[in-house]
Amino acid sequence: MIGFITTPETSAAVTQAISDAQTSRNLPVFWLIIGMPIYYGDYAGMHFIPADDSILSTPIIGNPVQTPQDFPEFASLIELLGGLEARIDISEFDTILQEL
Repeated sequence: MIGFITTPETSAAVTQAISDAQTSRNLPVFWLIIGMPIYYGDYAGMHFIPADDSILSTPIIGNPVQTPQDFPEFASLIELLGGLEARIDISEFDTILQEL
């Protein structure tokens, strides 16, 4: 899975900003990325925000169709996460396995 590693607080702020970008335009929240807690591995305790190229170019609304990258807020959110080059590939098992 390709995406960003960040703190739970930044993860929540990014999710809220994505929601706000839509509702501020009187649109329903139709596209949202939720950070997933990482339970194991080098990044345990952090959040993973999925952001591979297909997610970031998902057609979401409009005529012509817009993608998340077409919203002005996109660049500042990506910058907050360290830029596209900061994305990493982690094992899905680090995010889905929890301590029992």
